[in-house]
Amino acid sequence: MRAVTIAGFGAVPEVTERPVPEPDRGEVLVRMTAAGLNPFDWKVIDGAIKDAAFPLTVGTDGAGTVERVGADVTGFQPGDPVFGQFSRAKDGRGSYAELAVASEGAIAVAPRTVALSESAAVPTAGMTALNLVDRVGDAGRLLVVGATGGVGTFVTQLASARGITVIATASEEKADLMRALGATEVVDHHAGPIAEQVDPQVDALIDLVSDTEGLRGLLPVVRPGGVVLSPVFAVPEEGLPGVDAANFSNAASAGLLERLAREIDAGHVRVVIGDTVTLSQAPDALARSRAGRARGKTVIVI
Repeated sequence: MRAVTIAGFGAVPEVTERPVPEPDRGEVLVRMTAAGLNPFDWKVIDGAIKDAAFPLTVGTDGAGTVERVGADVTGFQPGDPVFGQFSRAKDGRGSYAELAVASEGAIAVAPRTVALSESAAVPTAGMTALNLVDRVGDAGRLLVVGATGGVGTFVTQLASARGITVIATASEEKADLMRALGATEVVDHHAGPIAEQVDPQVDALIDLVSDTEGLRGLLPVVRPGGVVLSPVFAVPEEGLPGVDAANFSNAASAGLLERLAREIDAGHVRVVIGDTVTLSQAPDALARSRAGRARGKTVIVI
C-alpha cells in the first residue's frame, strides 16, 4: 500500500510502499478515504514523540471504511464508515496511508450528513474545541483569539450553539465566514490591539495563538475571575493575575467523537476545509503548514 513515511526524525516525508498493517486485539483496519493534516503531524516529524518506530507513517486524523476487525472488537464491522485518530508512533503507524489501524476506542461511526473526506478534518481539532467549550461552561461572552483556524472554527460554532455570545478575531476577508459560523462580533486583529476593540469585558478567553506576553495584554478584556485557556501553553507557571487561567491539554475519546458526530448531524457544526490535496501532494502540504502558509484546514484525499 502507499503511505507517506519518514525514515527518521527530521527526514523529508515521502510516498513509499508499505505492507498492509494487521489489526491486533481490540483494533480495526480501515481503508482510508482521507486524512486530516494537523500541525502536530510535522511536529512529530521534527521529533515531538521520542519512542517512534521507523519507517514511520505520518498523520493522526482520518476517516474511511472498516476493512476488517481484530479479536474482541464488538463495536464495528466491515463496511462501517468511521473517523478518528490512527497515530501510534511507537509502532510506526499513522493516517496518511491507503490502509491504517486504529484502536477501537479511538474511532467512532462517522457523521451521516457529511462526506468521509470532511469527517477526516474533524477528530483532533474538533475534540480539542469540544473540550475547551466544556471547560468554559456557561460563560455569557467568549473571546476566541485565533478563531479562523481549525480549532477556532469549531470552538466558535460549538459555543454559539450553546447560546454563548462569541467574539472572534479574524481578518476583514474572513469576517463574513466567522459570522456565518456563529460569531456575534468580529475583531480585526490587523486593525489594532485586540484589547482596545473588545467592550464590555468577556467571561472567558480561549487564546489559540498568543505567547505569554500576548496573553497578558488581553487580560484587561476578561472580567475578574473569568476563565482564560491556552492550548499553546502560554500561561506561566505562576498563573495570571485576577483570572482563572490554565494551559489546556486535550483528552481524546470515542465518546467525544460520537458527540461531535451528533453536533454535525444536528446542523450545529459545519466542517470548514481550506485545501484538499492528494497523497502524493501531502509532503508539500506539510511544508506549507510548517511555514505558516496553509490556507485553513488541509485534507489529504486518499
